[in-house]
Amino acid sequence: MPLNKDTARFIADALTWSRIVSVVPITILAWYGLEWWVFGLYIAAALTDTFDGIFARRAAPPKTDTDLDGLADLLFSAVTLLWLWLLVPEFFPKYWLYFPVLVLLELYMIPVRVRQPQLVVPHLQFGRYAMAQFMFLLPVLILWGDVAWFVHLVLLTGTASKVQLALAIRQRVRTARGEVS
Repeated sequence: MPLNKDTARFIADALTWSRIVSVVPITILAWYGLEWWVFGLYIAAALTDTFDGIFARRAAPPKTDTDLDGLADLLFSAVTLLWLWLLVPEFFPKYWLYFPVLVLLELYMIPVRVRQPQLVVPHLQFGRYAMAQFMFLLPVLILWGDVAWFVHLVLLTGTASKVQLALAIRQRVRTARGEVS
């Protein structure tokens, strides 16, 4: 029996909201250094990203233009950096160079999204790959410690995907203004 499109939308949105809400307990656990609890809840929250996509592809369109999944991904990525700071003391001094670039790219994209809410932010395949890879960063660091090649791979991939997204958004803005066909 096929899944009702409205039910699939409800499930997709509920999974996305659960990822958003999970930020609070995971942050509290990270604050207290309970890394194995963080590990377990983090894995569960990360899996909601996979499953909400499965249901969303079978679902009715969202009732609003708000990209709830994209906002949840942005929030989850940002607080993952907080959890890394709380649980992996040498992470930021060692990998600091990536963060100004990532922050500048986000500072470019956020105002564009705010000024042009009708702009559809693309979900690029490379961005999905980068997000999936990023979801492994904290668990790998908890399980095996600082695996430098993996951390660099994740941060380089994430930076490249943000550059690709910024260029795609720029192209959509230019197209919407009629500057490019």
